[in-house]
Amino acid sequence: MARLSTIFIAALAACALATTAAAADYPGKAQALMPTPKEIGFAQLLQFRKAKKPTGKLGQGFKEGVAALYARGTAKAPVEAAATVYVYATPAAAKTAWQRACARCPHVLVKGVRMRYQARKVNGTLAFQNFTVCRNVFVNAVTAGEPAEKLANDAGTIAGAVYRRAAHFGMSRCK
Repeated sequence: MARLSTIFIAALAACALATTAAAADYPGKAQALMPTPKEIGFAQLLQFRKAKKPTGKLGQGFKEGVAALYARGTAKAPVEAAATVYVYATPAAAKTAWQRACARCPHVLVKGVRMRYQARKVNGTLAFQNFTVCRNVFVNAVTAGEPAEKLANDAGTIAGAVYRRAAHFGMSRCK
């Protein structure tokens, strides 16, 4: 009986360790993931709202989302960033949305985060857009108003801040 108790306790300990070692998706609300302006180096939050459900294939497995518009700079030289954060039911649904968001865009893996990106002109202004995914969280960041290198850095900073927040609230590391 003592041997059976020891085996049972060992099995419980192994299960507990396996549970903590298992990969965890982000369990919370999308609103908690959106960074503050200070976290990403912007002066103002111009707008914050619930995001609409994405259409078509991007909407499969969608749970909820939020969108924000940030600004800094001057009236003559504004720098703006728009960010949308979607939380999906599963990592597979988030990855599918990421793959379809910009299928022809080049993609890279940065610290476990999958990223697709593109630079383009929007109303005559250079803009940089990235689409990132880690576990069940998908981020779309668009930046405009600076040279391309700074735009890319700002978009990456936004995505990084979202994933840091997700990790703080229980999501496992990206891989």
